[in-house]
Amino acid sequence: MKSPSLTPLTSFILKLVGGLLILSYLIDLVLYLTAANFQNNQWVMTLTTQLVDRGFIPLIGLAALFAGFWIESTSDTARESSQGLKLAALWLASVLGLMFLLIVPLNVNATRLAAEEQINKIGQEASKAEAQLDTQVQQFKAQLDPQLAVLDQAIKGGQFQGAQLEQAKKQQEQLQRLKSDPKALEAQIAPERDKKLKEIREQKKQLEDQTYRGALQTGMRVGLISLLLAIVYALIGWTGLRQMFYAPERDR
Repeated sequence: MKSPSLTPLTSFILKLVGGLLILSYLIDLVLYLTAANFQNNQWVMTLTTQLVDRGFIPLIGLAALFAGFWIESTSDTARESSQGLKLAALWLASVLGLMFLLIVPLNVNATRLAAEEQINKIGQEASKAEAQLDTQVQQFKAQLDPQLAVLDQAIKGGQFQGAQLEQAKKQQEQLQRLKSDPKALEAQIAPERDKKLKEIREQKKQLEDQTYRGALQTGMRVGLISLLLAIVYALIGWTGLRQMFYAPERDR
């Protein structure tokens, strides 16, 4: 035998909790939109992801709310005022279904554009690194004459003796050969330059692949969850509204 005082209390608590969950989500939605920046693809992607990740909160709220309505309907304390709240909840579920349906293309497009922006940044950074490498090569070539002049002066000034002098003369010959033979200079520079170029391009490709994979995973996850939420909310809203509006006609 159920307690006559427990049923209204249970119904009240469920409706209160359900309403609080729904209201908290709507407040968050309003706060997000007050800082709207739809020109920023990263912001749009973050917004839609947060809305979808928290999209189960009003769903739980609706479940608690309608559980409260059902318990209330089984008792002798059913109120006509609950019909208005039930109708508002069903319309809200329909609106949320439409919102999550619109989020799917919005998030996919924002994720794609944000990934393209990131790819462009990666390309620019790689171009800067290659330009810096070219600058270093040019600086190395430009330093040949000063290095050769300093070495010539040191040899003529008698700063080297014995083995050091022989080593200095070999270095002098090597610098003169590099200065006079561009092919020899290129042969010496090429291995290290090509190695660094390969590292830059491999890193660029790796970052691009990571960006593409991350965008694809994020877009698919958010898009699929948003689509499922849209279907569930639409079913709740449309099924409930149809029963509310057409059930009285069938009873007549």
